[in-house]
Amino acid sequence: MRIAFTTDAFWPRINGVTVSTQTFLDELTRRGHALNLWAPTYPLTPEERAKPVYGDPRYHRMKSFGVAVSKEDYLTSPFEMKRFTREMNAFAPDLIHCQTEFSLAWFARPYAKLRRIPLVMSCHTYFEQYIEYFLPFLNVRFAKWFAREITRFLFWHAETIITPTQAMKAVLQSYGLRCPIHVIPTGIRAEDFAGVSKERRDEDPFLKAHPELQGRRLLLAVGRLGQEKNVDFLLKVVQNLQTDHANTTLLVAGNGPYMDQFKKNIHAMGLDKVVRCLGYVRRSELKHLYALADVFTFASVTETQGLVTLEAMMCHTPVVAIGKMGTKEVMQGDNGGFMVSEDVQEFADRVRQLLDDPELYRSKCAEAWEYSQNWTASKMAERLETLYRGLLKKA
Repeated sequence: MRIAFTTDAFWPRINGVTVSTQTFLDELTRRGHALNLWAPTYPLTPEERAKPVYGDPRYHRMKSFGVAVSKEDYLTSPFEMKRFTREMNAFAPDLIHCQTEFSLAWFARPYAKLRRIPLVMSCHTYFEQYIEYFLPFLNVRFAKWFAREITRFLFWHAETIITPTQAMKAVLQSYGLRCPIHVIPTGIRAEDFAGVSKERRDEDPFLKAHPELQGRRLLLAVGRLGQEKNVDFLLKVVQNLQTDHANTTLLVAGNGPYMDQFKKNIHAMGLDKVVRCLGYVRRSELKHLYALADVFTFASVTETQGLVTLEAMMCHTPVVAIGKMGTKEVMQGDNGGFMVSEDVQEFADRVRQLLDDPELYRSKCAEAWEYSQNWTASKMAERLETLYRGLLKKA
């Protein structure tokens, strides 16, 4: 098949949409399909321009402009429509898959309709839960209503929708959307997290570079630092643990608009010595950090997937996470760790269990790896491929 992807979020923008898009792009290419991708341009440093991901011939970068409500995001200029059509004609896709619902989806929808080729749309973001952070000046009740209406508007003419979880599918159906909605999670590339071991912790380069962490129990959080990610909850958990686990350190890998305020909150709570902000960590190095951690902690209650929990599990690290939205569906209970309510004491007590019970810990480490194998990218790409073939037969 010849498959065109469009997305309003791609490298160097780091988020779940980017990772999902890249994962499916690579997995489907491996399965013998021809894929091209259309995405916005971003301001790039000379180092970024030199990276292969920006020179990949499959990628078409469209002129774009910044978004006022989100400094990290860019949308394609409406003046790029002719170029988009010309490049799409040259590629001649059998099917178009819009990974996001904004500017490039508006280009793709009339293109697909005119040529009578299937168009698939993915819904990655639960805007009703995020809107108050993007538009904080709006009344919360009105903001949530607005998010529901704009989502319904953006997906109303979709022929087929893909969501990563049953929970997100139920949300879209509650908005009145009646087109076919298929649940296909992104999945994790198993090879990206292979070759690590908790048995060789003393050899870890990060630990050697930070000898002050030797002998400490390490908690890890990974992801974009936004207020909506509920990261301050983890500070309360660490504070709770200090009463009887003073040798515990929380490592936070990731960057984002909330970083400065997060650091202020760390200082205000007197946690400067036990919470370490690492900033952006390259994906190639992330697996070593996952394996180094004793427990992976995840507090977000708005994720449509929560893939980082599975990444940690692939590195044999048990997870304690709040069981909401995508996280609830991914973990499906206490698989690979513990799924808890949004309660600081309960969360901290589950971390204590893992730190204090060696037999339980070994069992959960093994369970985490075994459970994660149900969520590999290759299995999810096979499901997506089957969906595409079914749509093409109907076209």
